[in-house]
Amino acid sequence: MTDAHTPVSQLQQQLRYRNRIVGLQLALLALFAIGWIRMPTLLNVHVPPDLSRPQIIKPNEIWPANVYAFAEHLITQLNYCREDCAQDYPRNLEEGRDFITERCYADLKLHQQRNQSLYTSRTRRLLPATDTLFDPRQVTRLGQGAWEVHLEFVLEEHVKGIETRHRRYAYPLRIVHYAVPLEKNPYQLAFDCYLPPGPQPVEESGQPQEATR
Repeated sequence: MTDAHTPVSQLQQQLRYRNRIVGLQLALLALFAIGWIRMPTLLNVHVPPDLSRPQIIKPNEIWPANVYAFAEHLITQLNYCREDCAQDYPRNLEEGRDFITERCYADLKLHQQRNQSLYTSRTRRLLPATDTLFDPRQVTRLGQGAWEVHLEFVLEEHVKGIETRHRRYAYPLRIVHYAVPLEKNPYQLAFDCYLPPGPQPVEESGQPQEATR
């Protein structure tokens, strides 16, 4: 590029520089606008319970402790029958439907309909079996977006005010990543039913006896 020697040529050269700068600024603004539009408005971040040390948290990364907490909360709410399981349990199923896979929901509903005697005139609740809040060994990753969770509770049941069961049970659960609207299920997790052999009494010998739901 030759140097401008006349006032007119100098002015033209300044205008060209200015136009280039303005064009570059417009291009950068366009790139920023595209990036802003494509940026997600809401990031789903699962925060681990232990914040006593620094954590690297990635969007949509689900921690075993969060899976465990979800499973524990859901299964206790699902099995809480304050008045009568014949009415309370179906209502619990409906209220928790966004947190249960369709296959599992159908299976649990069918079991309740076919086993009315296990629910009628019966109250039920699950009590903590230990003081342990979380043990990493209780959660096993089965694959991408699927976990096996082992929980233990004391199952307490009353029929017409008479205690009929107060026993420790092991609950093997399958929990999966569940992509539904966040307003319906902020955890993005779902209960995918019990893993074989299902809920079993915990004996001192470690041998399972009977199963329950």
